Amino acid sequence: MRRTTTAELTELLGHRPELAVAPSIEVVERLLARPELAIPVLLDLDADCHVVSQAVQAAGGSTTRAALAAGLHDPHGRLDEVLATLAARGLLTLDGGSVHSPHRPGLWEHPFELGRPLRELAEGLTTDALKTLVSAHGGRPRGRKAELTAQAAELLRDGAAVRARAARLPRQAADLVRVMATARPVLESDQVHYVSGSRTHPVPRLVEGGFVVRDGWTYEMPREVALALRGDGWKPVLTGRPDVPVRIAHDGRAGGACAALAALDRVDALVELATAAPVSELKAGGVGTRELRRVAKALGVPEQEATLWLDVAHAAGLLASDSGERLTGTTVADDWATRSPAARWRALATAWHRLPQAPTHRVVGCCEGHLDPLAPPYPFDSGAGSIRRAVLDLLRTLPPGAGSDAAGLMPAVHWRTRAAAESPPAAESFVAAALREADLLGFTAGGALTLLGRACLAAFDDPADDGDAALAGLFPEPVRTVTLQNDLTAIVTGLPSPELAAFLNSCADLESRDRASVWRFSEGSVRRALDAGAGADDLLSGLARHSAKHVPQPLRYLVTDTARKHGSLKVTGAPSVVVAADPATLTELCHARALRKLALHAVAPTVALSALPPEETLRLLREAGHAPVATAPDGTIRAEPARRARLQVELAPPPDPAATAAAILGGGAGAPSGTAEALALAALTGELVVVVWQRREHYMDSLAIAGDAVTGYCHDCDRGHTLDRTRVKKAYLP
Repeated sequence: MRRTTTAELTELLGHRPELAVAPSIEVVERLLARPELAIPVLLDLDADCHVVSQAVQAAGGSTTRAALAAGLHDPHGRLDEVLATLAARGLLTLDGGSVHSPHRPGLWEHPFELGRPLRELAEGLTTDALKTLVSAHGGRPRGRKAELTAQAAELLRDGAAVRARAARLPRQAADLVRVMATARPVLESDQVHYVSGSRTHPVPRLVEGGFVVRDGWTYEMPREVALALRGDGWKPVLTGRPDVPVRIAHDGRAGGACAALAALDRVDALVELATAAPVSELKAGGVGTRELRRVAKALGVPEQEATLWLDVAHAAGLLASDSGERLTGTTVADDWATRSPAARWRALATAWHRLPQAPTHRVVGCCEGHLDPLAPPYPFDSGAGSIRRAVLDLLRTLPPGAGSDAAGLMPAVHWRTRAAAESPPAAESFVAAALREADLLGFTAGGALTLLGRACLAAFDDPADDGDAALAGLFPEPVRTVTLQNDLTAIVTGLPSPELAAFLNSCADLESRDRASVWRFSEGSVRRALDAGAGADDLLSGLARHSAKHVPQPLRYLVTDTARKHGSLKVTGAPSVVVAADPATLTELCHARALRKLALHAVAPTVALSALPPEETLRLLREAGHAPVATAPDGTIRAEPARRARLQVELAPPPDPAATAAAILGGGAGAPSGTAEALALAALTGELVVVVWQRREHYMDSLAIAGDAVTGYCHDCDRGHTLDRTRVKKAYLP
């Protein structure tokens, strides 16, 4: 067998990253031979790939390029390209001029809707059935089964004679023979209802006429009969991509960066909203209609668009569920916020590109009964993801600035992915959703790819290229200065730099987001910065550093006045002690109705005891309009950093096909190949697997493999296990 090179394996893993769980090249080859793993890959390829795959199977799984070229009609010269595509995904093996399929019997139940060849059918037929077939086509039966089979095959090569006999059939039988020859070569016996011995029903007429044979409980039209009925010149056709009518044309740049910056702004606002006031989830999971309306109103977008940002932020790891009760921001969002606009947008675009569902049309789409929208943001199986990627691939083939709409793209989408045929009630809606969402993200503008979208798709082609450099040149430079107004507002035109946004968020409240973002300073916002440890001089110097002009006098007064009052009250423990700067202030606090919960009791002219802990005492005093500070046990003022309830989340690093390929090819001794294959299969399919570990059998599922670590849930022990793959002596699928 030809040795697999590192470059070939790297390319394979780039297209099929799920195979990275294999510990060795032997296990990779065994996984490649499993049809259930290959079928989803094949169905996501274009129709010409399906034609060539069927042609190889129809040839028995092994053929040559020359034979394929002779047996296919290829007006666009696509055969070599298609063979390379199938080989890169492990669906075919190319060895010089030879073409082999790793799958037996194959990925298609009936390639080209043809039945089995007569030589295969003959194994299950009686001699009398073969004699009937020979007689029906004008021959004189002679010899045993092998001779009869050869004699029948020879008679069926006369296509004109076969078609002439079919033309003499009664209308009902002629209609059935036409269907079986072109679309349905096999009928189950329970689908055939006729009185035994009746000669008027079409099925027995076709059996007696030599067009159909009975094999046990099925009636099947031999491949030779169907080919004769289709005509002597019939060949499968490689059609090539249908033309996409250009419905939109612009300069190819408009809207890309502006929409992308708006997308960053919306997602950032959503994460901050979810951090400050977590988004409640339904008991069944997901965000309900009422909460979705709240989110949409807070973001200033329609509910449909809010669903998109929820789905994308969750897929990018910026939002996560806290105990299945609420969605909140994650620690991943903190790192994301510090990155460049290009890197931030790339993270969102990648998450959206990989989503299996359509965020703005969240239905399953397989039938009319599954068109009810599902609550965001959790993913579910849907053909929308494949259709989205097909739409982007098709738009990429158009000239820069040229685009189309859903109706114009539909024929090419049907050619490009089988998902469109699998989701007929929603296919066109999925295409429209892909275009709508791409516009909102800046991938497209009015149905045509932007330069930003083209650069991102090019980066997706090369997993080793993070693409940030190419994308960065398409984004405007982040704004690093702010315009401070006399009305205590701060205006940033464009996308603020992470440093500027962090500074403004620390001492002002964001009022609006659009092409220009507006923050407003208030006594409460300035006090928040002072509580976090900043001083008046720090704030004023920061404002001067970031301001495009001088700091307005009203803002200076606000900062200095708030700082002067800040700390006039001090709160310490036991459970709380309130220390005032003057006795009159303390007397006022002790008699204030709004502070009755504190039950303040004066023990000195400027000292009172509170019945509540320091945190609650501080909160109630601030709600009453005062500016207290917390003190440490040594009497110094304790800074209070702004609290951000972020969930601790760690994203798995993106796979490196080259490194994984080198590790697989250099894999040393470990678990036996059968055991390694069983573990890899269980990780890929979610099947139950029996693992012999520490002299016990463990029935496990939900397996995940990272390096040599195997994790999964054990039904025997009712808990999770983490195992060393190299030390597992045996594993098998029950």
